Amino acid sequence: MPDDPDALSFRVTTANLSGAIQILLERGGLAEYPEVYPALVLERSRRELQSPPKEIRLTRQAFDGLPHDVQQLLLAPPVR
Repeated sequence: MPDDPDALSFRVTTANLSGAIQILLERGGLAEYPEVYPALVLERSRRELQSPPKEIRLTRQAFDGLPHDVQQLLLAPPVR
């Protein structure tokens, strides 16, 4: 996907990931965001099982359809 101009990838903190999931859940979850919501929930589940964080990959179209506050959480730089 790195060479695909229609794809985006994000490194997201666990706190921001959980925040984005909560916002999407309140706004319709899977029914409203069928591409994004499961991807975020899957990554959170992986982390809960102590797997190392992975990049989250989305199509540009799916990202553009997200609420602005969720976009901001996904774009926030990781705290070092």
